[in-house]
Amino acid sequence: MTITTANRVPACALLTELFQHPYLEEDASPGNAEQRRLHVSLTARATEVCASCPFFGDCLEVAVSGHDVAGFAAATTTRQRTRIRNLLGVRVSPDDMDAMIGILSSGRQIATHDVVRLRRAHPDEPLDFIAQSLGCSLSTVKRHLRRARAEAAEPTTLAPSRPGRAEIIAAFVSVTGIRRTAEEVEAA
Repeated sequence: MTITTANRVPACALLTELFQHPYLEEDASPGNAEQRRLHVSLTARATEVCASCPFFGDCLEVAVSGHDVAGFAAATTTRQRTRIRNLLGVRVSPDDMDAMIGILSSGRQIATHDVVRLRRAHPDEPLDFIAQSLGCSLSTVKRHLRRARAEAAEPTTLAPSRPGRAEIIAAFVSVTGIRRTAEEVEAA
């Protein structure tokens, strides 16, 4: 299956039966010989599709230095991405699921600064007052107040620089053995 950037759909979105197969998940350890052969076959096919996808460069960059992606992504396993990050000195923290909790019925997410602003405006009111004012749960208010205290306590440091695409691809080649150059990735 050939995917073009005109389609604007990456191959993994079209081949869900391949990319969402349990054997491509790092935690799935196939037990018997047939399961191991299937695992190897699925991984080889997914790697082939990923490496030829026109979105490969962007996907690899995000999977290595943007987010802590689980499972198979950008022609790499979780272990391979960890090795690539170690080579590059990249540290990626897991997504903060707490930040994704606390969506209002309007679809707008509760922001920490909104909770803090209301707390400062009404310091003598119980936290339940803030929750009712924002239309969220008491636990959401408490979570945001804890986050605000933690952020205030953290020393401010400069964000480490991220490696460039050419460095990421060179580390990818070193770890996976798949020969792709930055020029090939850009031309795809």
